[in-house]
Amino acid sequence: MRRRTGHFPLLFVILLAAFLLAALLLFLNGQDRALRADYLASLTPTPSAVPKKVSYQYDNMTPAPTRMVIGPGREGELVTKIQQRLKELGYYQGEVDGQFGPQTKEAVILFQQARNMTADGLVGEETYALLLGGAP
Repeated sequence: MRRRTGHFPLLFVILLAAFLLAALLLFLNGQDRALRADYLASLTPTPSAVPKKVSYQYDNMTPAPTRMVIGPGREGELVTKIQQRLKELGYYQGEVDGQFGPQTKEAVILFQQARNMTADGLVGEETYALLLGGAP
């Protein structure tokens, strides 16, 4: 009886190589996952009990705050308040409708003239403060 030993060792070597390759790939995949987890953890900020102080630096490109000016064409609750106050003081005779029109402008001019202000018919910060007492 002859024994066939030629194919058995070759098949064994191929299976062993496939097993080792699969083990290596699983190991590398696990390493890759660990590296990804470490990387993602590094991106997540650690919360702290004390907030960081924030300093704001402004350069010359930051526009200065604009002054409040209410004039013809404006509408709304602020104009309604101005009209009501001008009406209480006797400068505005029209309907209080919340629209800054010619009658409102004329009433503002009369109010400004009575207080020796620049009578431009616009409600700026100074006119608003004298009319309604304070900033809007």
